[in-house]
Amino acid sequence: MRGKSRFLALTMILLLVMSQLGSALAQDSVTIEWWSVAGNELPQEAQEAIVTAFEAEHPDIQVNLTILPESGYDERMTTTLGAGEGAPDVALFWNANWYAQTLDLTPYLEADPDLSPEDYFENFWINWATWGDKVVGLPLGVGANFVMYNKAVFDEAGVDYPTADWTPEEYIEVAKAVTDTEVRRWGGDRPRGPYRAIWMNYGAFPYSDDSTMVDGYFNSEASIAAYEWLWDLVDSGATPTPADIEILGTEGTGPIDLFLAGRLAMATLNQGHMLIAVDEGVDFGIVPEPGFVDSQRFVNAWSLTASIWSGTENPDEAYEFLSFFAGPEGQRILMEQGTLFPALPAVLDEYENADTDYAQAFFSVLEDTQVAEWTAGHPCWRGAVIRSVQDVWDLINLGEISRDEVTTTINDYIDEAQASLEECTPRLGG
Repeated sequence: MRGKSRFLALTMILLLVMSQLGSALAQDSVTIEWWSVAGNELPQEAQEAIVTAFEAEHPDIQVNLTILPESGYDERMTTTLGAGEGAPDVALFWNANWYAQTLDLTPYLEADPDLSPEDYFENFWINWATWGDKVVGLPLGVGANFVMYNKAVFDEAGVDYPTADWTPEEYIEVAKAVTDTEVRRWGGDRPRGPYRAIWMNYGAFPYSDDSTMVDGYFNSEASIAAYEWLWDLVDSGATPTPADIEILGTEGTGPIDLFLAGRLAMATLNQGHMLIAVDEGVDFGIVPEPGFVDSQRFVNAWSLTASIWSGTENPDEAYEFLSFFAGPEGQRILMEQGTLFPALPAVLDEYENADTDYAQAFFSVLEDTQVAEWTAGHPCWRGAVIRSVQDVWDLINLGEISRDEVTTTINDYIDEAQASLEECTPRLGG
């Protein structure tokens, strides 16, 4: 009887110790809130796999993944960041207006033996991970615009494929050569707007680097030449008109659909469209947007910025997760289970189709100077200055001015553009 009592006493003590130990472990466990969106590059299943893999390596850190609709993500982030509470520990900070509320990762990277800025593409690191002297996040994935051409259409027309060193003038000539009005096939498309890759390949910028002067920049020889090139492209009849695009849009037909159907011989697309064309079995090639030999070559490229909120109560644990999610492990999972192209060269080299011509052409484009190198430091360019001179773009695209009127029309908007710049710089800084 005495032995049984002793056994029961020992059992109770053991249960008490285990209970206290479990309570201590529960208290030591940290939960990280992670907000994200889902899509082809970021499938929900792949993101859940990242959480599972991370938690297996870090049993003391739990990750609560919340997938938000992309349409409501900006509002939710802006609201919580503005309130200074309720924001996630880790999230995609894709709006530069949020950068001020990110945790500076500099000391964490300096102390991290397994991850450093050198692990990422240098130009993507500079443009998408840094803001002034601050490291605001880690680049997640890479993307870029380039020109895709349909080889079957070119072969049928007996036209040579474009090459990587082609010029804007050659773009127009090639587009005209593969246009066939009888089958309603256009040779190419028009730029999405001014002062992107082609404008910068001309050496054109909307205003001075110190954000003080429009005159001499918006109306520079380079800018006028770029706008005149646009006029020549519109006049060639080799591209869909704004009316064509509007009609096609109501039918649910966009540039990629026209390209796949052989109705658009060349189109300025991106890596997501590239993968669609691969899946559809279209024989295509890739070249950068046209520029000039022996001149700096620009590309409209981007990355997501994965960051930590500066108000997090668990910065160390948040960094542990961020460096996994946006480091080699997480980006490898997103590449293998989704369509993300990693921002780390060593992981990108593992892409299963890395040796194909289309992948190599895409990788080559990533090495060009990014448009964001200028635009990121000049936030007034799009929302203020370009908006104030939108009429110049519209008048050319609608064919409402002659080529001789391009320079005069540009000069007519100098004062308005200058006023927009001066109004914007005190608010946004450049």
